[in-house]
Amino acid sequence: MDLDYEQIEEELDLVIPDIYKIFIDAVNSAGFDLKKYRIYHNTETILIGNEKMRENLSDSLPPWQNHYFDFGVGDGCGNYFFLHANDEKVDQVQLWAHDPAGIEDVSTGTAFFQRLLKELEIDFQGPDRYSFDGNRYWE
Repeated sequence: MDLDYEQIEEELDLVIPDIYKIFIDAVNSAGFDLKKYRIYHNTETILIGNEKMRENLSDSLPPWQNHYFDFGVGDGCGNYFFLHANDEKVDQVQLWAHDPAGIEDVSTGTAFFQRLLKELEIDFQGPDRYSFDGNRYWE
């Protein structure tokens, strides 16, 4: 999986946190196929997904902010995990929730992505199999 971080940052006007880059390095090292799980898997899907979130949720409660980085994973119930993308050192995953509406702290990015990697290793057959759902709905 080859991502053009510079293009993503330029087109979305944000800073990709290092913890996401570490996650992608781990995905690449293990050879996981994020596309199989409808998780954003290349530069194009990241750009499209983030633009769709900005368009579709900017008038929602809570409003989706342009500095939120959607990496393509939700909880399967219409809520979306994201990172604040205004500093490369950000290590906090939050959840944009619609019912009840709000922003919830989930965990550190380190813990979140470790859980996600464990589920990828076992093809989402582990204890967190229902905790993650890919956001790529347009393909």
